Amino acid sequence: MEDNFVPLFAFASNLEFFGVFPECKSFVQSDIRLGEIVELPEGRGFAVVLGVGLLEFATNLSVLLSRFAAEGPFTHVVLAGICGAYPGRGLDVGDVIRVDSEVVGDLGVVECDGSFTPWHKVCAASVNGSASQVPAPVYESSSLRGVPAWLSNLKPTAGLSVNCCTGTASMAKERSENFNVDVESMEGAACFSVCHAFCIPCYEIRAVSNFATTRDKSAWRIKEALDRLRVAIAAM
Repeated sequence: MEDNFVPLFAFASNLEFFGVFPECKSFVQSDIRLGEIVELPEGRGFAVVLGVGLLEFATNLSVLLSRFAAEGPFTHVVLAGICGAYPGRGLDVGDVIRVDSEVVGDLGVVECDGSFTPWHKVCAASVNGSASQVPAPVYESSSLRGVPAWLSNLKPTAGLSVNCCTGTASMAKERSENFNVDVESMEGAACFSVCHAFCIPCYEIRAVSNFATTRDKSAWRIKEALDRLRVAIAAM
């Protein structure tokens, strides 16, 4: 990594944190509290667990960054964790990918026929009567302003941030087609939005643990995905 790069690895859960940094179990005796910064061994930066979902993650990250508004021990935020890949997007379980952009996927309305209309299209239709060509608001990683060398070998993807995970094949098709995205998680848009508000560079790295389609926990490969993510981050 660059000499002036001191990462804060931000995780949604302790499961992901300890999966990527198992060595921390030697000095962290139990789950770390949300928002508590842990200094990683061997000068590898810092880590924090901020909670699952857009609201909890955004709130805790905002509180943390406000504490270090003037000067903090880290220079960048790296959101790390697992995700689900939408079928037909060229990804496999176990792939470690770079998420360059995020949109919010479940903000909107369910119509009387059961279809979903994203909120930005609801608003556009109320103004001009047509929303077919209106793009969703995009939250961007700092990778879009130049990919660091240590991220350049990871496949770039587009992410969808949701508070309610996909559970059916029809929902997976609707979401991936509505937003033209590759993967689904629950915190990316919050991380990018908050980091940009505080003017701190941010990146997102995830490992695919499952396909975001008909919910089948027996097909999930969380441990394998976290093992792949741990290796990728260790190689940085």
